[in-house]
Amino acid sequence: MPTLEDCLKHADDLAQRVVDGWAANANAGHRTDITAEYNALLEKALLYRTAKQTADNHREFKVLSEQEAAAETATRQAFAEAYKLFYDEHEAA
Repeated sequence: MPTLEDCLKHADDLAQRVVDGWAANANAGHRTDITAEYNALLEKALLYRTAKQTADNHREFKVLSEQEAAAETATRQAFAEAYKLFYDEHEAA
C-alpha cells in the first residue's frame, strides 16, 4: 500500500500510469467498462499534468506566477490523495 508521501513523490509516474491504463482499455474497446471512479481519477491526473506542464513551461522562462505554482501543488496533492484512495479501495477488494 503506497503512502501519501510516496504518491506525492511519484505523482508524475502515477499520473502517466492512470492515463496509459485508460488509453489501453479504451483502445481495446472497453471504454464503457471503465468505472466512474477510474474516470474521476483520470480527471485528477489530467488536471495535475496540465498544471504541471504550465508551471514547467513558465518555470523554464522564469515567468512562473505564485498562482500557477499553487495550482501545480494543489492539483498534485488532489491527485495523490485520489490515487491513494483508489489504490487502497481496490487493493482491499
